[in-house]
Amino acid sequence: MGKLNNLQNGGQSLIEAMVAISIFITVVGAITTALYSGQSIAIDAENAGTAAELAVEGREAVRSIRNRDWAEFTNGIHGLRFVSGQWEFSGVSDIRDIFTRVVSLQAIDSNTKIATTTITWSTDGRIQKTEVVEKLTHWDNVAQGTCKIGPLIGNWANPQVLGSADLGAGVSGTDVVAKLPYVFMSGTSNTSSKHDIFAFDVSNPALPTLVKSLDIGSGGINSLFVKGNYLYAVSPNDSKELMVFDITNPATMSQVGVYNLSGGGDALSVYVFSNTVAVGRSGAATNELAFLNVSNPALPAVISEISTGGSIYDFAASDNKLYLVSQESDPDVWVYDISNPLAPAFVTNYDIPGITEDISLFIQESQTGAAAFNILDGNIQNELIVVGATTTLASGWYVRDRIDLGGDVNDIVCAEGNLAFLATTNSNKEFSIVNIGNPDNIIEYASLNFPQSGSGIDFADNKVFMSVRSNDALRIITSGP
Repeated sequence: MGKLNNLQNGGQSLIEAMVAISIFITVVGAITTALYSGQSIAIDAENAGTAAELAVEGREAVRSIRNRDWAEFTNGIHGLRFVSGQWEFSGVSDIRDIFTRVVSLQAIDSNTKIATTTITWSTDGRIQKTEVVEKLTHWDNVAQGTCKIGPLIGNWANPQVLGSADLGAGVSGTDVVAKLPYVFMSGTSNTSSKHDIFAFDVSNPALPTLVKSLDIGSGGINSLFVKGNYLYAVSPNDSKELMVFDITNPATMSQVGVYNLSGGGDALSVYVFSNTVAVGRSGAATNELAFLNVSNPALPAVISEISTGGSIYDFAASDNKLYLVSQESDPDVWVYDISNPLAPAFVTNYDIPGITEDISLFIQESQTGAAAFNILDGNIQNELIVVGATTTLASGWYVRDRIDLGGDVNDIVCAEGNLAFLATTNSNKEFSIVNIGNPDNIIEYASLNFPQSGSGIDFADNKVFMSVRSNDALRIITSGP
């Protein structure tokens, strides 16, 4: 009986041992699987993070190529490489370790393309992918004066200052224009020996870097316009109301052309279309509007001079039409046909109802492709006014809405979307944003307070560049998160 019990106990022990071994194997297998799965998840997360970094790097590389030369920005499939301090397209893909990067460019129109940066990689036979998609615009070629200069991104209800730069003691900012990755500023001071024109590298918008500045002599500069490799500037200086600067390399910016307009009226504004420059002058001039041929930028030549009866502070252009505001004259907005750039022809003018002394202008084109458009008009009565237009003839124009912003509206720029950015003299809202999504009910949207008046404004790459009449005259602003 005892032997039988021993046999039974031995058999039971064997079974228990086998069960224990089975459990052990199962647990070890589960632990191994868990460890492997955890390692796999960690590897996947690391790979996804690296892919995201490569996609963002690709996006920035694509932007830099666009900024450098639109001619390089060809449709199709591209790889990227970094050579001699700059990005360029190379082949149909580029490979980093296990990652393959492809940039696809697809045209929407002659000035706008969709850039898709795609990163693919394989993990344990699993193909994975991440993408960054962005709409990019040909800054130089898009008509400066329409709202088709780039999409709005982020929270513009909470604008933030990215960076700033000073023009030197006693120099006030008067205007700013962007030709990324550079920004050009003009200034004025009471001392003729101080510099008046400045080129900043804004590749790092948090730390703008001055690469060149020039002294034009007395008077300073009132307004700027960039077209191609030339910067056009106008001045109160009676011997050089119009100046042309070669900015092929902004670090070696130099004056190549100058023109002395007749009489003593200050030059206040400038606009360039084709090979023609429009210069607006103060009411002290016999003719406040001048058109000049700059086919040879070194030798500007007058095409025609016209009297509007008031100082011309701003221009805008759209659809072969040039618009200007004449401050003291009864007709506030004037229109010229510029389809033949060497023979601009008067079309019409319009008197905005009420007492308006107008100093800034911008065109908001229809988002639907319709012929109608809006004229954004700023004046020294603290107003932004939206004038609706169903035709370029003033008979089809009407005031849609007007808003009091508490200060002169010195400059206007609107981005693709529903917002207009303003430089004003309001002591608490020098930078103002107005929602123009409903032109019949425009509303204040956001603002920033700077030490002195805003004088000029431009928009590019989801950033506002603003000139201020104070220290830190250049302000770079973008949207909040």
